[in-house]
This record gives sequence, structure tokens and C-alpha cells, in this order.
Amino acid sequence: MSIARPWIAYVGPVAFPEGGAAARRIVGNAKALVAAGYDVIIVSGQPVGPWGEMFDVAPGIRCVSVNERDSEHLSKVLRHARYALMGARSRRWLDAYAVPPAAVIVYSGYTPYLLQLGAWARRVDVPLLFDAVEWYTAETVFGFLASPYLWNTELAMRVLIPRLDGVIAISRALETYYAGRGLPVGRVPPLFDPAEIIAAPQAPDPSGPLRLAYAGSPGNKDLLDLVLEAVMALHRRGANLVLDVVGLSEVELLKRAPLRAERAGLPACLRVHGRVAHGRSMEVVGKADFTVFLRRVNRVSTNGFPTKFVESLALGTPVITNLTSDLADHLRDGENGFICPALAPEALKHTLDRVLRLDAGQRQALREGARTQAELAFAFETYAETLGGLIYRARRAVVESVK
Repeated sequence: MSIARPWIAYVGPVAFPEGGAAARRIVGNAKALVAAGYDVIIVSGQPVGPWGEMFDVAPGIRCVSVNERDSEHLSKVLRHARYALMGARSRRWLDAYAVPPAAVIVYSGYTPYLLQLGAWARRVDVPLLFDAVEWYTAETVFGFLASPYLWNTELAMRVLIPRLDGVIAISRALETYYAGRGLPVGRVPPLFDPAEIIAAPQAPDPSGPLRLAYAGSPGNKDLLDLVLEAVMALHRRGANLVLDVVGLSEVELLKRAPLRAERAGLPACLRVHGRVAHGRSMEVVGKADFTVFLRRVNRVSTNGFPTKFVESLALGTPVITNLTSDLADHLRDGENGFICPALAPEALKHTLDRVLRLDAGQRQALREGARTQAELAFAFETYAETLGGLIYRARRAVVESVK
């Protein structure tokens, strides 16, 4: 990093380097900011090292740990009390740093972080922005009323973030919402570094089984049971296919409804890899013919953007999924993946039947199409101008407000 360059603080309760999709989101955006002419310091709230210790992440990007999340061992009541004060250590670190940042971007943290940093940013005339990547909700009103975390996120999304100086929005839905509230907004999907994620040079052997991959933690987002049901039904019919499952143990997979119904253990068409490091997960995805996942169309999937979609295309592995978020802008049926037309086993089986009929040349063309789309739409360099322009507008607004 060079002290001659202005710098951006990217602040949030995210661990580095193994912070999952959140860490990869921040690093992708940070690389785009470096390409736009800024250095970046990631102020991590996770206790990844001694307080204030700084280490290199990538050229122009460093990370410092301020240990905001130090109460995981406490009782639930004390954890909630400590959570309400999160962001204070990040604020103190920023206040003590020799050179003020050109801007501060908050990732996650929501109400506690925004309350801690909002007054500080106004006092020192530094623009404060938010990286909006999701908008979670409960399935029922009672579920919302019973979740202090959701109260916190709703307050942040509807009241506090609209008072900031700008928003980085992961999806068109979030971009539209905050632009409608009068904020400068830059839409930036999940990004990747083409020099780091390399596509497999050729398709897997087409004479073997069709290799599908699912990687992730299903939670309430991914309809994994539907995928399992379709794959197992085709296998029983004699189709030559296998699904590699990353992120669940064999015990967890056997508890899923389609396997409980079988009562015959793990079928030959399913291979379980368990919870593995992200690098190993990427290996499995890169060696697959296709990745497959399905999601309901709701507020969560509409406002978010699936990181696994971007990473699969970047690896040259085409995707089978339904259209949520902004995927209609990127998923070309038969060119870089396949669109499942409905959330039903029969619809997915029909889609997989189409895939099973592909020859080697068609599979290779799909892989090339996947990588091409990834480089066009998700390479970090593509968004340097978007993020640089957003920071410029936010800084100009702050300067004009103090005249």
C-alpha cells in the first residue's frame, strides 16, 4: 500500500481470510476499488489475530483485526448486550488511524455498526456507505416478532441506510429501492479475479456419468430436497449421472426427506464430501459438468445474488437453476447453463434429460460459454468505474454538505 493513494475502509464483522462468501464479496469489491485508484483496509470484526494487527490480503489491500466478536462464549442475554455495542472498536481504530479514509463502507453489522459509525463519519466529514447484499425476512409475522436480529436488519435497511451517503447494491432490486430513496447507488454483483480462478481446460470425460455438483449450506434458501428427488428418480430409471454434494455430512444428507423415504442408505448416484475448505469445494465444482441449485422466488432471493452462480461460471462449469435475482441477465439457456422452468421434480427431471442428451462438443461449448459470461459480467476490473464513480459522488455530496 502507498500512503500517497487515498484509502477506503471496508468495515464489518467478517473473518479473513476464511470468511465464506462475505469475505470473498469484500475482497472482490476491494480489488475493484484498487483498480479505481484506492488502497483498501479491511477492518475485520472477527478475532483473527491480536487487536490492531495488520496483514496483507492482496496488492493494495490489507486487513486489520479489531476483535468485535469476542462474546460467543457468553450467555444469550450477554451476547445480545455485547452485540448492541458492536462497531465501537472499529470506530476507535478508524479514529486513531493517522490518515482519515476517503470513505468507509460497512458490510453487514447493520444497526449497531451504523449507529457507531454514523456520528463519527459526520464529525470527520467522511462519506459512509453500505454494501447491501441481502434482505432477510421471516416466513411469518410471529417469526419476525420473535427475532431481534430481524428487527435490527429492518431498522437498518429502512431507516438508517437511507440516511447514508451511498449504497453498493448486489442486485437490481436493492439498487431500485435505494435509488428510490434518493441515494447514490452502484450495482455490483459478486465479483471474481480471472487471474486467480482458472477454468478447467476441457470438459470431463463425456463417456462417464454426467457429473452434477451442489456446494453450499442449504438452510432455507436452496431447495436441495427437490434436486435430490429428481437425481434419484433419474438414477432409478437408469440414467448415468452422479451428484457430488459439498457442505453436508453423510449423516445430514441421510436425514433429508428423499433419502428417508428410500430407507436404503446412500444411493450410488450421490457422493458426499462433507464440509470442506473453500478451495476443495471449488475443485469439486470445477470438475463437474454442471452445478445445480434451485431457490424459491421471494424477498430473500430477489434482493440477493447467488455467489455460487458466479463462482461456477468462473470455473467454466455451466449452471442449472431457476431464475431468481438478476440471473435472467446472465443465464442463457443452452449456452452457459440451463433454466429449470418450475420448482418441481418433474421440471428438473425434464431439464436434466436435456442435459443428458448433450454430446462432448456441446458440453465443451457450454463450458466456454460459462467462462466467457463470467469474464464479461463478473470480473472485478469491470466494476472499477462503477465503484470509483460511486465513491466520487459520495465524497462530493459530503463536501457540499459542509460548505
